[in-house]
Amino acid sequence: MPDLEITCAECGTTFPFTEREQDYYRERGLTHPKRCKPCRDARRQNFGGQRQGGGGGERERFEIVCDQCGKADSVPFKPQEGRPILCGECFAASRAQRGA
Repeated sequence: MPDLEITCAECGTTFPFTEREQDYYRERGLTHPKRCKPCRDARRQNFGGQRQGGGGGERERFEIVCDQCGKADSVPFKPQEGRPILCGECFAASRAQRGA
């Protein structure tokens, strides 16, 4: 299977879609990319802000008080009542414990 040249739907430049990349996409059941890597990266970076209805800026953050240590912090998701909420430090420590 030869390499393909694809035209980016975002910026109009052509980019190579290598045989190796084609195999990777096929194995995972993905369709061919429509955008070049720089445009995909830019879209991915701005996606969080757009999802929140903004113009691609920072994600909305919510102020919390950690259920474990009592420290004030902010999180990038809306906390749900009845579920424990941890500050960044406690979350990282609990995640490290689970992974070890």
